[in-house]
Amino acid sequence: MTDTDDQTPLVLLHGLGQAPRAWEDVIVPLYPTRRLLTPWVPGLKPTEKQLVPVADAAAKLDTDLMLEGMQAVDLCGLSYGAVIATRMAADFPERVRRLVLIAGMVRPPRALMKVQLQMLKMMPASRLADSSVSKERLLRTLDIVREVNLTDALPKITAPTLVLVGEKDKANKAAAQMLAAGISGAQLREVPGAGHQVNVEQPKALVEILKGFLDESS
Repeated sequence: MTDTDDQTPLVLLHGLGQAPRAWEDVIVPLYPTRRLLTPWVPGLKPTEKQLVPVADAAAKLDTDLMLEGMQAVDLCGLSYGAVIATRMAADFPERVRRLVLIAGMVRPPRALMKVQLQMLKMMPASRLADSSVSKERLLRTLDIVREVNLTDALPKITAPTLVLVGEKDKANKAAAQMLAAGISGAQLREVPGAGHQVNVEQPKALVEILKGFLDESS
């Protein structure tokens, strides 16, 4: 038996505009402690031709994890990945042992969505090339994000939940507070020195936070 055999697998979901490798500096220190999976968020993989609504993406993720032999998981998502993680934890509560939501949301603020859309439209497609994500796909996915409303999902979440937001991510602090208030027993923490992409900007701090939360006694 290895040291990882008695640990719940950890699944990490990237954000919009990221690829699974955005977790690289987080997973390397965690590899010795547990099985890890950093899948493409359903609907964002470059080879996928169709967009996937949030509920369908959560169901597909659940099926994919079952096919990986993961009966129960610790689930962590950032931004759009946090949206999918929230929906999966609500729709399949028996499958999520612990939940970490980074820069998540309940309903996207219209003003923030408008700013993000304008910024994305002005962004050169070459800047997204390293993530293997097309500008067109991101623009189309924003149409799905605009319709997100997870108000009904929050009371269904039974997993111990940690809500994280970057200290500098002012645009998402209200959303983080709303998430934490809507999920029974959820903890809310700010990550010092981080903006929106906590996994990229403060990976060492995130690793320590994840270790502490995921290893707590249930």
